[in-house]
Amino acid sequence: MRHAIDSRKRKLESFFKRASAMDIEEEIQADLARYGAVLICGYVERCMEVIIIERLARKAHPRVINFVKSHFKRGTNYNCIAISELLERFDLDWARRFREFCDSNAQHVTEIESAYNLRNSIAHGGDATRGMAGVGKLFLSAQSVIEALIEATA
Repeated sequence: MRHAIDSRKRKLESFFKRASAMDIEEEIQADLARYGAVLICGYVERCMEVIIIERLARKAHPRVINFVKSHFKRGTNYNCIAISELLERFDLDWARRFREFCDSNAQHVTEIESAYNLRNSIAHGGDATRGMAGVGKLFLSAQSVIEALIEATA
């Protein structure tokens, strides 16, 4: 599990490093910032899937695992509320521990919500309201939320 998550994280870090290069035109950087928002949401969604499947694989029947995998194909906006609600379906302690993180890290909760709002706005033809630095901040919050999810489900 850790390898899959770290690999995704390194790919996004590499993207943000390349996209933030000084010699890239401002308009292209704005396009890259929009793409970065999409990548951040994809990072959260795939990490959610990896973590949940890994945690369940030790205990659940293969049919249950297949059912859960199919759930992740639906494409849900995994803001912190949605993460908590999903965790609650599997284990109340997982949800409680994750909510404790959320309660003491309101900025991360807000920034994950912002990432999804930005992605949805872009998908429906809206304008991005954040530059590369702002989107990079959203990625840092996404990393913190994923780390909290790993700890909550341990």
